[in-house]
Formats: sequence, structure tokens, C-alpha cells
Amino acid sequence: MTIKRAAAFFLLLTMLFTLTACKAHKAKNADKTINYNLASDPQTLDPQIATDTPSITAIQALYEGLARLDAKESAIPGVAQSWEHNADSTQFTFHLRSDAKWSKKKYGSVTAQDFVFAFRRALDPTTGSTTCSQMFSIKNARKVHTGQLPVSQLGVAAKDSKTLVVDLEYSSPDFPKLTASAVFMPCNETFFNSTSGRYGLETEYVLGNGPFCIDGAYGWVHDKYLNLARSDNYSGKNAPLPSSVDFSIGSKTVDISDPISALKSQSVDAVPISSSQIDSAQAIGCTLASFQDTTWGLCFNTQSQVFKNLKMRSAFIQAFNRSKVLSHIPKGSSAAENIILPETTLDGQNYRSLAGGPFYLKQSSNASQILASGLSELHLSSMDSIDVYCPDDANIKLMVTEMIAAWNKQFSNYFNMQPLSSSALQNRLQSGNYDVIICSVKPAGDGPLAVLSKFTSNSTDNPANWKDSAYDSLVSSAQGKSAKEAAAAYTAAEKRLNEQAVFYPLYYEKSYYALAKGVTGIIFHPYQGGADFINAGKE
Repeated sequence: MTIKRAAAFFLLLTMLFTLTACKAHKAKNADKTINYNLASDPQTLDPQIATDTPSITAIQALYEGLARLDAKESAIPGVAQSWEHNADSTQFTFHLRSDAKWSKKKYGSVTAQDFVFAFRRALDPTTGSTTCSQMFSIKNARKVHTGQLPVSQLGVAAKDSKTLVVDLEYSSPDFPKLTASAVFMPCNETFFNSTSGRYGLETEYVLGNGPFCIDGAYGWVHDKYLNLARSDNYSGKNAPLPSSVDFSIGSKTVDISDPISALKSQSVDAVPISSSQIDSAQAIGCTLASFQDTTWGLCFNTQSQVFKNLKMRSAFIQAFNRSKVLSHIPKGSSAAENIILPETTLDGQNYRSLAGGPFYLKQSSNASQILASGLSELHLSSMDSIDVYCPDDANIKLMVTEMIAAWNKQFSNYFNMQPLSSSALQNRLQSGNYDVIICSVKPAGDGPLAVLSKFTSNSTDNPANWKDSAYDSLVSSAQGKSAKEAAAAYTAAEKRLNEQAVFYPLYYEKSYYALAKGVTGIIFHPYQGGADFINAGKE
């Protein structure tokens, strides 16, 4: 045998061995049931209106958009096998897979018209979608949503059954990434009309096109479980690895109050954990996934008797030593210089690099004089002691202690700390029964709008109960503009939010997920992007 032939023979054996090993690995980890707990029953499996994380998580398994997201949050083919754009990225043409089908055979193939109907439905003001703002880059989307134009004028068209053309208001090179979001999922008009207003509310009123489908007529029992099986009609580039995904619902079905024990017993295969549980999870062989998705800060109730005054809010922020306070931030967190998260993007560009910053109020030696001026404007000679509500966490309590020490000294008063459990703190925040509170802002999606919209006057999630028409106008004016123009408006809104001393950023927090020993391939998406189980494996 010649040297060349021997080398070729050896290479062939190596390739065969590798292929056999890969198949063995797949066989070992494939066709398993993945167990996951949803905190609550999905409110709806209607992609165009779903907002809660349990719903989004289930929808990501039941449906597939034009694109999917990989582990790096990059767009990869979904229903669209390919796409291209014009020179300035203001028009995208998506080419759908010829074999993309609905989970129920009678409804046949997924077509470009299914996406046209879904996009129009999401933006139709009568639908009441609160997530359709993600679509405002589409031509005429904002005018359609406000009722100024009919849905037929939306910049989306089916060139043929397998070709979708989307026209945009401005250049958006990262548009395909958006189409992986739930609100962009297709909707079969015939099936939708047959549900008579019950679309997404029960098993029989769900029609998906994703890698999984609800497992039988009784696969979804509200508040107990939602069981999914691999869809026989799915033909994407990557076939689903697990045979099924079983969602238990709530703590009554599976107790995850002690997530480490739940992982160890494998009553769940993956579960959210706190930063304090990281070491325990790793000790039992878990792998971790994490991403930074929350900003914690000092928030004032702008409708309270005292803190409706800007000078009062400013004085409290400018009185304490920032470096001393931030020396106690919780493990796994990092100091926050802005309310908007550092990795936030705007049309594919890092928002912070466009906006600059930081914009938070700097500390001042004149804090006591600022307070006195505020009291004068309120026609008060002094102020009563106030309670500062915060999470019952050792590090956060040290942060608040530093603040209170500074306030007591400079304002010649005495302020109290009131640590609360997570649920009690949230109830206090939602009821508006507080003056000062340490709370979090967690956006529902990427982009500065996801954070800034929370502080608008009509927002039901406004932690500060702030109402400011100038701020509202800035946030509104940014929508539907090019990245550069939008960034300028968002930056002005962000500056005003800081200058008005509404919410003072303290630290960024990560969300952590632990995968049980031997479990691989589950991808968790930031914000409320849910989880992707298509490549989930299990020994």
C-alpha cells in the first residue's frame, strides 16, 4: 500500500469512527422527555398578543417565525430558508421553505400570506397587541396601529406563496432577528376565523407550525400541565432532538421552591436560580446559562406628598456617596451607570455607543440646601420620617444602610429601612403604597423603547407613577425613525428621566438558569424571550 493510499484509508476510518460516535451520542441524548416548570399557566398561546413569559416559552416551541435565534442571539433560518435585502436594508425578501407545514395536516403548507395576515393582525388596533411596537420599523406600521391607515397599507406583501417582501420605514440591517419574536409568528387566517374569538385559549384553538405540538386533546390542562410532542409535520433544517417537552405549571404540580433539590431529583431538567445558588448547582453537576437583563435602582413615588417635588427627589439622590453604596452590590451583579442595559441594541447597533452617557445625577455637597428649597416649595417646615422599602437581601440592606446614614446625617432626620420578600415588595410597588423603594426594571425585549416606555404616563408598569408629557413626546417621536434619529430622541428621553430624579440606577442583575446534570442544548433568550428546546438533549 502506498503512503498516499494508507493516509487516505486512515482518514476514511477516522471519519467513519467520528460519524459513528456522533450517531451514538445523538442516540444517547435524543428522544428524551424534557421536563420544565412554568411559573403560571400561559395566559394565551396567541403569538400576536402574548406577553407573559410562560406563554412566550410555550409559543417558541409551538410556532416558528421567519427566523430563529441561535445561542449567540443571531438570526438563522426558520420558516424562511434564506433572505436578502436591498442596498440600504429598507426592503427584505424572505424565501420560505417549500416543506413548511402547519401542525394539523388539513391546513397544509405555511405560506407568505400567513405572515401577511399575522403582521396585519398584530398591528390592527382592534387586536389590542401590546408587543406590536417591535414591528414599528415596517413601513406604515405605526400609522396602521393608530388607525390612520388601513391594514392593507402595511409594508408587507406576498409576492407568491413562498416569497414574502417586507418594506421598512428606514434602514434596519438587523430586521431578520426581530422576526424570531412571538408577535411575528405566522397565523392561518382560515383557522383563526374558525375559532370565533377563542384563538390560543384552548388546545383545539391552537394551530402551530413549530418543532412541537400539543400532545393530544388533553395535552393542556390549565394550571396543571402543558405537554408537547415532537411534531410530525415539522421539517426545519434541524429536527427536534427531544421526543417531548412536558411543562408542569405552578408550584402545586412541581415544587421548585428549592431548585437545587428539584434539579437533583430531576423533577425538572432546567430551572431559574438565584446568584446565591450558583455554587450549589455546580456542586451537583449542573451547567449554567446566564444573561444580564435587569436594572435595579432607587425609585421615588412621584405622586406622593413629598416626592412629587423634583428638588426633594434630587436631594435624596445627591446626598449619599455612590461608591460606598455600590461597594455592597449583590454577588454576580455589576454597577449600573444607566437605566438602560449596556448590551441593548437599536437596529443592530449598540445603543450605548449611539447615546453616550452616563446620565445619572451626580452627588452634591449642597444636598441639604436642595432639600430645604424643596420643602419650601411644598410649604413645609420639615418632613416626617419615611420608610425605604427594599428586598430582604443582606447586600441590598447594606446598600440602603449607607443611603440612610447619609440622609440622617445631612437632613437631620431619621429614616427607616423596611426589608420585604419579593412578593411583598412587588405588591407594595404595584399598589403605589410607598415613598421610596429599591426595585427593578426588566424590559420585555431588546431596544431602548422596552425600558423607556415603562415610564410613560399611560404605562401600567410605571414604577414611579410618573406623568410627564415632555417625556412622553420624546419617547413617541423616536418610534418609526432611523437608528440615528431614534437614538437622538431616546437619548433625550433618557436624560430627562435621570434629570427628573425618577429612577436612580444602582446595579445590573443577571438571570441564571441551571441545567440538570446530563442535560444540554436548552437555549434561554434574554428578557422575555423564553426558552428554545429544539436541540435539548438528556443523558
